[in-house]
Amino acid sequence: MGIFLTQARVGVVLISLHWAVHIRLFAVRNYGPVIHEFDPWFNYRATEYMVANGWQKFQAWYDEGVWYPLGRHVGSTTYPGLQLTAYALHSLFALVKPVDLNTICVYIPAGFGAVASALTGLLAYEATGNANSATAALFIMAIIPAHLMRSVAGGYDNESIAVSAIVGTFYLWVRSLRSEKSWPYAVLCGLCYVYLVAAWGGYVFALNMIGIHAA
Repeated sequence: MGIFLTQARVGVVLISLHWAVHIRLFAVRNYGPVIHEFDPWFNYRATEYMVANGWQKFQAWYDEGVWYPLGRHVGSTTYPGLQLTAYALHSLFALVKPVDLNTICVYIPAGFGAVASALTGLLAYEATGNANSATAALFIMAIIPAHLMRSVAGGYDNESIAVSAIVGTFYLWVRSLRSEKSWPYAVLCGLCYVYLVAAWGGYVFALNMIGIHAA
């Protein structure tokens, strides 16, 4: 019976991760790999600039084509985590099989939707110690509309990676408290939090929650 339950849970996890990506690709299947909404187009334009010119020039970039007539200093008015993520993936794919930047930016939200779902399952397991609860949490996170609307393919916006970063931060924080030997997870938690800070202005929520929990 135990083996059957384990196999059933593994099956639900795999199906949930599959649907986490499959559902988010609806627009791509119907309209092609197109970036949509307003902020995602700015994010894509900023990513193009970073890939073409590098990190140093991106930090110094003063974009005179927006916020007329003043323009905008992009390096100090944006969270670059999303652009850095796409830049890193673009560079990695270039080593194996080059993929155009638009395709990478379109698919990032769907991929991170599955990552956030998996991390939610891990967080639930760490909080409850129950594999069934963890499996249920992963399944719900994979299909819940509140998460879907911020991680559909083509919605190349900060929240598409930030949800994974904030859930990952919470998971690693809780995991680091399991025992005295779990301190390496605290280091990973700090690194994940740095990634969250680079990706989204909502990083303050994670800081406040961890501070309250620590107190």
